[in-house]
Amino acid sequence: MKKSVSTGAKPHLECITAISRGRCFFALSVSHRMLRALLGLVLGAGMLSGTVMAATPGPVEQPHKSWAQVLTQTEQRISQNLVTEADRARFAAEQARANGILAGAPVVDGLYRSDRLMSDFGSTEMQLGVRLPLRRFGQSDAWRSLAEQSALNAKTRTEANRLVLLGELRQMAWGWRQAEVELATAKERNRIMQRDLAAVTKQLKHGEAAEVDRMSVESRALAVQESVAAAQLQLDTIQTRWQQLTGTRQLPIDLGQVTSTEQALLNNPELNTPDGLLAQQPLLRQMASEVGMSTARIDAERAAGAGAPEIGLGVKRDRGDRGIPYDNSLQLTLSIPFGGQKYRDPALAEMAQQRAMAQVALIKNTQQILGEVMALRQRIAAWPSRLAQLDRRAALAEKTLTLKQKALRLGELDWTSLLVFERDAAEARLQARLAHIAYRADQSSLKQTLGLMPAAE
Repeated sequence: MKKSVSTGAKPHLECITAISRGRCFFALSVSHRMLRALLGLVLGAGMLSGTVMAATPGPVEQPHKSWAQVLTQTEQRISQNLVTEADRARFAAEQARANGILAGAPVVDGLYRSDRLMSDFGSTEMQLGVRLPLRRFGQSDAWRSLAEQSALNAKTRTEANRLVLLGELRQMAWGWRQAEVELATAKERNRIMQRDLAAVTKQLKHGEAAEVDRMSVESRALAVQESVAAAQLQLDTIQTRWQQLTGTRQLPIDLGQVTSTEQALLNNPELNTPDGLLAQQPLLRQMASEVGMSTARIDAERAAGAGAPEIGLGVKRDRGDRGIPYDNSLQLTLSIPFGGQKYRDPALAEMAQQRAMAQVALIKNTQQILGEVMALRQRIAAWPSRLAQLDRRAALAEKTLTLKQKALRLGELDWTSLLVFERDAAEARLQARLAHIAYRADQSSLKQTLGLMPAAE
């Protein structure tokens, strides 16, 4: 090593280890002029690369989140709890009305009458009173039932919204897995094609292959590269959508896992019946609560009758002429509306129509979900044998391709035929891998259809 001369201290090599972003760097301690130049280069490179080394690391995302954590975080990001807050406000309002005393707001009446402007000796009359709307018999119970049904409706709506959101996330997660498989298969095939292109180019130089063979391999290699780019774009798109929606760059750690509790529910024969499914499925429970809400509204409307009776309490002060003492009196009034059924029938009929529509929708959706459950169970039961066949087909295609590659080296096969075998082997390999993803996705779809939610942590 050649020594250098500098003014001041002798140059020496110092190893400076900095724990920042997991990197270790070295610096050469020399003269002040060289040190300033060196620092300028380092700082300039740092500014160009956009890398700023900090002593305190930035916030790191918590790894390996579960489905429950991802779902809760997503709900907070999209403010889905606004619907829940609105339902709670409605329940609080209906509960306050049910716990009240009157049927409506009190009414204050006032009267002042004088004929002084029409006569020299006019009479004067003043009245002040309040009317209190009273509840009919059974009206308080009807309002309490409506408030309880409103609370149940808010709860079932929250569960249904969570299930719908979970279904979107599940579909996106399995699309992510499928895109990963397609990208891995495309990259694997691209490596094979690059190896083939290098081999046929070498053979062409030695006169062992024709130009048309190299062109065929190169054309297929370009097509495979395009498939790699398309698969990468598809995966990047799904990952971007996932991160934008959930706020995380990772899939749930329990994706595809089936707990013992979930397995017991999946094997429960009661879920194959309308009543058992209705007790478990949040969407159906929410629709059933809508039927209950319609019934509660009808009961409340009927309990209201023709209107609220009113009791009035007031005072009256009057005199016939000036100079005559005032006459003070206390008034008590009672008004009871009656009849008017024909005026209430249209509202009751409309409510009954809404309840009938909700009942029909509940029955229709129950039968539809039962059909989907049976179809998923049949498909899941058929998957093991199908997976075994696809795996055997992929293994056979790989073995055949190995033999054909050997035949090519021995001069018993041309490049065009080998490309066909490579394509068939890649297709068989891709179909087998995608089938395993589809099998697990069907299991997840069965949990989604049955309304199984991830356990809260």
